[in-house]
Amino acid sequence: MHLFVPAQHVIWKRLDIDAPIGLATGTKITMIAFAPSSVCLGKLASAQSLDYQMAPPKKEQKKCGWKKAVKVNAVANISFRPNTITAQCPLMLASYIWLGEVDKAAQKYLGSPLKKVHHAGTYSCRRQRGNRSGEWSEHAFANAWDITGFELENGQVISVLKDWHNSSSAQARKKKKFLRKARKSACRVFRVVLSPDYNAAHKDHFHLDQGPSLSCR
Repeated sequence: MHLFVPAQHVIWKRLDIDAPIGLATGTKITMIAFAPSSVCLGKLASAQSLDYQMAPPKKEQKKCGWKKAVKVNAVANISFRPNTITAQCPLMLASYIWLGEVDKAAQKYLGSPLKKVHHAGTYSCRRQRGNRSGEWSEHAFANAWDITGFELENGQVISVLKDWHNSSSAQARKKKKFLRKARKSACRVFRVVLSPDYNAAHKDHFHLDQGPSLSCR
């Protein structure tokens, strides 16, 4: 195994964040999340194409904020709408790997590379489901990202809200298949992935986080 199996499938080999997702990729990201922050930041620094800088520490109320996070402008040729994201390192590590897979899926199913990710942000100082009591959301720590859609280089826009259930045409079915492929690959690198199949509150976005729970829905 050590000699012939690709590193992404073997737990004891180092994580290559520019390699395809493998059987051991998600576990390796989780292990890095529990290591000192310098380990994760070192992995980000090894990325072939990642435009980012360190974000200033943030403290809000008693729980919210972060000690170390990164502000990301682009992943390869993929930008964001709104135009930047601020995330804790393990979340960005998983996102970098995942976006590479999403780009491949866009080219395979829709015939064009991924240009832009539409999103609703990573940070919000709130509890889960917006409640005033209960567990804090991973958004309170910039450890979650809500994706609302994707934009391709050829101008196509894929919306989670409009295209998740749409089978009205051949092109609509391609978009639907692309979105399900995006969710499936997300489940291999993020701890929690929630889609429109989870509940009505997620009808218009994917929720991706690196918290302690484990769910793919």
